[in-house]
Amino acid sequence: MSDVLRSLRTQLRRNCQHPFYLRKLKEAGLKIDSIKTLRDFSAIPFMTRAELCGELAKGSFLAEDVVRVNLSPSPFGLIPILNTKKDIEAMNRANARAFERAGVSKKDVVMITFGYHVFIAGLMFQGGFEETGAKTIPLGPGSTRKAIEIARKLKPTVLVSNPSFALKLAKEGLEGIKILVAAGEPFSAIRGYKEKVRDAFGDISLIDYYGMAECTPIACECIHETGLHVSTEFCYVEVVDPETGEPVGEGERGEIVVTHLNKDAMPLQRYRTGDLGVIDSVECPCGMSLTMPTGVFGRTDEMYKVKGVKIYPSQIPFVLKSFSGLTGRFRMEICKNEKGTDVLRIIVEGNGNAELIKEMLRESLLVTPEVEVVEKLSKEGVEDRRFS
Repeated sequence: MSDVLRSLRTQLRRNCQHPFYLRKLKEAGLKIDSIKTLRDFSAIPFMTRAELCGELAKGSFLAEDVVRVNLSPSPFGLIPILNTKKDIEAMNRANARAFERAGVSKKDVVMITFGYHVFIAGLMFQGGFEETGAKTIPLGPGSTRKAIEIARKLKPTVLVSNPSFALKLAKEGLEGIKILVAAGEPFSAIRGYKEKVRDAFGDISLIDYYGMAECTPIACECIHETGLHVSTEFCYVEVVDPETGEPVGEGERGEIVVTHLNKDAMPLQRYRTGDLGVIDSVECPCGMSLTMPTGVFGRTDEMYKVKGVKIYPSQIPFVLKSFSGLTGRFRMEICKNEKGTDVLRIIVEGNGNAELIKEMLRESLLVTPEVEVVEKLSKEGVEDRRFS
């Protein structure tokens, strides 16, 4: 039996002490001992955000050994994020291993610009860096001037930030940073963004990080920047077709599905994240292989089929952000030509080369669109005119 399957079965035994997870297993007609392969495991029904929020609303996950309650935005309002002492320790260890692969050591001084109050990010990053032995500055969000002032006094070598705020700090003269751990916004998924940040800072390591309040870390780049390596000691990640729920092959885009491997409170079990991504095997000098090449590049909330290909409008802003002359506003139109063939048309606002934008959209969407660049867009959104 593989290590990952053994970890999954151990986690399932813990999960099945709770009626919610036991019901999931019974729905599939499964018992833990009958799960002998990862294919068997994939027969367990998915867990959705609506189900998670429903259980949280009932208070059924708020066990006696929970010691930390953060909050996270969701379509259902703020939801509690629950962790026991063991959960926090496991999260810190997994983050520490990821940060060490990114080149962080106990010699570093880390400045963290994420919030430390209601949301999980600040404390989560703090715990991981403390586990590495690094010195941490819990700066939190705030003004650029305050960050620069503190940085001049304490001379951080690692910055943890949204990539957009990091770029702002670099332009304001932040110096001495050797490693940027970027989270909270798309980064490596936007072509040219890393190069823009590296130009601003100089020759530094740019580490893209992917996690959710409900599960973090999920994946993080190493110092070699070969993609975001899945934290395989902390979670099991699948990629499925958002429409059918069936697994897709390596290198194929689909919805990220996450399962905790060592979680007590509020464990995720085949949890549909709604995030679009790709998992591939990459030979990396750090020794890790299971990798998300460019992190998350869209959402599965809305999907259209054009010429038989699944199109997710949420992918389009990731492409448009690569062009400095575009505002990011767009309209997507789908219609049929006189031969009855699907036609995808994308109108974008700003200034830019339509042919270059078209080529990058084709690479992302896997369908060649017609592209029009206009100075001012009258209306945003998606219009599917094929059936009207």
